[in-house]
Amino acid sequence: MAQQFAGQPARGLIKFGKALLWLLLGLVLALVICEIQGWTFLREPAQSFLSKQLERDIKLDKPFRLHLWAGVQLDLGHLYISAPEKFNVPHLVDAGNISVKLRYSDLWHYKKHGELRIREIKVDDIDAQLVRHADGSATWEFPTDESKPATPFPVIETLIVKSGSSHIDDAISSTALEAKFKTEEGASQEDLRSEVSVDGQFQRRPLKAFLETPGFLPIATQDQDSPPIKSKGWLEYGKLRVDFDGQVADLFGRQDIEGNAVVTGPSLSVLGELVGSVFPTTDPFRLSASLSKHSDVWEVNVDSAKIGRSSLAAVFKYDPRSKTTGIPVLSGRIDGSRFYLADLAPAFGTLQADGSKPQPVEGRAIPNRPLDLPSLNRMDADITIKLDYMELGSVFALPISPFKAQLSLDKGKFMVGDILAQTADGTLTGSFSVDAQESKETDKEKYPPRWQIKLGWKDIDLGKWLQVSKARQEEAKKQGKPVPPAYITGTLNGRTDLSGKGSTTAELLGSLNGKTTLFVEQGEISRLVMELLGLDIAQSVSAWLGGDQSQRLQCAVMDLKASNGVVRPEVALIDTPVTLVLIDGNIDLGQEKLDLLLAAKPKNFSPLTVRSPIRVQGSFVEPKVRPEAVPIAARLLGSVALAFVNPLAAILPYLDTGSKSNAYNCSQALNTYSSQKPAKAPADDKTPPPQQAPVPAVPGH
Repeated sequence: MAQQFAGQPARGLIKFGKALLWLLLGLVLALVICEIQGWTFLREPAQSFLSKQLERDIKLDKPFRLHLWAGVQLDLGHLYISAPEKFNVPHLVDAGNISVKLRYSDLWHYKKHGELRIREIKVDDIDAQLVRHADGSATWEFPTDESKPATPFPVIETLIVKSGSSHIDDAISSTALEAKFKTEEGASQEDLRSEVSVDGQFQRRPLKAFLETPGFLPIATQDQDSPPIKSKGWLEYGKLRVDFDGQVADLFGRQDIEGNAVVTGPSLSVLGELVGSVFPTTDPFRLSASLSKHSDVWEVNVDSAKIGRSSLAAVFKYDPRSKTTGIPVLSGRIDGSRFYLADLAPAFGTLQADGSKPQPVEGRAIPNRPLDLPSLNRMDADITIKLDYMELGSVFALPISPFKAQLSLDKGKFMVGDILAQTADGTLTGSFSVDAQESKETDKEKYPPRWQIKLGWKDIDLGKWLQVSKARQEEAKKQGKPVPPAYITGTLNGRTDLSGKGSTTAELLGSLNGKTTLFVEQGEISRLVMELLGLDIAQSVSAWLGGDQSQRLQCAVMDLKASNGVVRPEVALIDTPVTLVLIDGNIDLGQEKLDLLLAAKPKNFSPLTVRSPIRVQGSFVEPKVRPEAVPIAARLLGSVALAFVNPLAAILPYLDTGSKSNAYNCSQALNTYSSQKPAKAPADDKTPPPQQAPVPAVPGH
């Protein structure tokens, strides 16, 4: 009996063991069957789970095959991820024939470290609709737990995309692009090739681009030790062309880039638009540069820059986010073997921002194109400028050599300061600035950008600086005459202190305030010029026929005052032993009108001398020159000279010249003619006596 009861537990254990064995066998069989069938019953639960988690409509369409033997492999006939309802697009992602493979060791690593490694992804075709509205909402946004750190981009060992496309529409950057890409790459492949092409618009300009690499995967590894991958491509933006040949690494991490680029375009401002920096409007250019980007900081070495006719070089460092201000900072230096001052003209409105010519305003000569001054608030800068040679134009025989300055941009205030330029044994110093701070842009009419120009000229030898025009030289050569002298020689000293406001060159000049003073001493002036100013026809003809000889320049001073765009001479005179010329009137820069009076007193007698003053009137585009129909030049000369006496005495102490002797010659000349009585007309002069004609008013006095 005891033996019978003792055998019952053993038989129970055996039955339990058999049941457990059959259960395990059944479970294994079920697993085998599920594995063979690909766990198809999990498709709908997985679809519902993902839809709930992502708060999107997710579709995992047949054929659905999941295999878990020796790793995870998912084969899916079609994947659909919807876009948020407020976006008028068919989907976020629509992909067909997808295969994904993962190792269990990779899943374990992801659980411990949060870094996912995917063994392989294959996609026959995929389309993504990437849309962002002006409020910042985007189709690719999903619910996230802000308390958890962001998940890094997964490492993909093998990626094959036979045909990929993406529609990119970003209201913030005004971007509408169509991208196409394909790649077939993996660790076991020897000849890897991936390419992406882009076509559409960026910031309302047409854009096309193409990039070819040995693979997308190596540049997306986020492995700091991974080697850079050789990449080659090109980009066209409007009429701008960029060709790049270099290396790219860690595209979704540090985004390191090294290589060489050649950039050609109609204006540097277009390049500035593309890269989000502040560059001036220029003539067509070509840049050759080496690029290096580590993390967020760019280093650019421009070994050759052809801008218009200028040849420059530069070294820049660009940090897109300053630690102190949070806005981009550009630092470095600009060097140049040859720079033409005329190449700066487009920056002041002679060309549009894209390099095209603006529509001219009828009857106007000064550019009135709005300058993009608010963009100065988008970046700070600190750049040293050193130019070996600055060409000033055909009028000048010598360039400025060298030219040194410091360019700074701080919170919307642009300045070229510490200017030190040397030319013709003299120097030019000063600064130029524009204050376009955004705080003043809230009311453009009340607070327009403010400009300031402060320059000083010292000991510039005009005989060396100015040159005789080629036309005059060739004409003299044809006539067998010696080369004519320069129109004026001597030592030039002076200063300029002007300010204005406005968003265009025309607005700036139309609001100009301040003074400019010029003084020439120890010089000579062309006899032809003086005789023409005195309207001595006989002497002028003699000068043309017999050669233009210079005359000693006893005095030449111009002290010009600008008030709200109207420039008037407080003193303007040229005195030689032969002729004294006084200039009065005004130049209205805002209206572009001239109203000048040139009163000349020849000191020698000539029967053909016209004693009436010369009136210059009209617009800048169509000036008109004519003698005043008033034969009382002496009286007029005296009144103008008297008006100039006190201003001249006031500026003499500030002329900062080596010798004041010629300056005091100016005072003597003015005192002489301001105290003169009206001259009597010669007997053969049939014009009415002075009392029968009114004395013309002198503008500005």
